[in-house]
Amino acid sequence: MRKLFSRGKLFLFGIFILLSTTGSECENFLEPSGDLSGTWELVKMEGNLQDVCLGEIVQYSGNNATLRCPGSTAISRPYTYANNVLTYTGNNISYDVTFTSSNGVEKMVQRGRGIERVLTYNRIN
Repeated sequence: MRKLFSRGKLFLFGIFILLSTTGSECENFLEPSGDLSGTWELVKMEGNLQDVCLGEIVQYSGNNATLRCPGSTAISRPYTYANNVLTYTGNNISYDVTFTSSNGVEKMVQRGRGIERVLTYNRIN
């Protein structure tokens, strides 16, 4: 009887650990990361759009962004990112950045500061 009780406790403990781990991983998957680094695709643009194109792919790495419009050559732009503000340092254009998630897709929305522009990107894995 004692072995059965010990195995039962061990089994319940294992189930508890499994559920708590799985739950936290699921929560991390559903919540946006808030991390700018990585590769993003421009899926929506509003406002003044002088230098962006729908379908643009941007990769943020270190302090350098590589931007490529479909069918065009990639260009590099230095940037800073702090306190949810992205600033391209070459032209001093800044954006307030927010992250959301929709249907399992992480989205980044950039709202222009001093320019009328809203850009929405999807994270590419």
